[in-house]
Amino acid sequence: MKVYEKNKLKNINNIEINKEPKQMLTDINQHFLFNTLNSILSLCRENSEEARKVILELSSYLRFKFDATDGIVFLHKEIECIKSYLYIQKVRFDHRLNIVYDIQGDVNFLIPKNSIYNLIENAIIHGILKKNHGGTITFMVAIKCEKIVIKVKDDGVGMEDVQIRRLFKDESGGSISTLNSQYKELYNAEVEVVSKFNMGTCITLYIPIENIKYE
Repeated sequence: MKVYEKNKLKNINNIEINKEPKQMLTDINQHFLFNTLNSILSLCRENSEEARKVILELSSYLRFKFDATDGIVFLHKEIECIKSYLYIQKVRFDHRLNIVYDIQGDVNFLIPKNSIYNLIENAIIHGILKKNHGGTITFMVAIKCEKIVIKVKDDGVGMEDVQIRRLFKDESGGSISTLNSQYKELYNAEVEVVSKFNMGTCITLYIPIENIKYE
């Protein structure tokens, strides 16, 4: 897809921000970083080739996180970061984490940085890993019925209806309330959250193709 270049976009819902290096560090889960380094250390003794692969994925992850550009990125860049993150988590948690990708490769446009990544991270930390046996996360990007559909689904602990309502009203800027306001402003998109306690959560973003900004 052709889209406006970044320099043609102006202050989209206050998404474009310049970050100092110290501020960017807050975007990285320090526990994730330390645990990854420990995993690499262990793999160096047991499987040096796997250790090398994890280092490469961590490098890709950090490159995305430390990118000091504005607050919008192309979807493909965010997907690369997500895949690096999930690869590392899979190495760490093994059978407790299963990953399913269903990504249509030609879908690419500008999105708020970390907006989809945050959904993935929350699905693992607050959904799947809350169960002793773990579970499966499904990440889908596709075009259906004149809409771009982005879906993050897990079979983790799930939520009650009251928790879902709180997510949309979270005045502290939680991932769902932020996602909803950003994509509503950008593309008049809809965010759907379906969840059942002890069964899992599915978050779907519906973006009308006609609202994607073309050159």
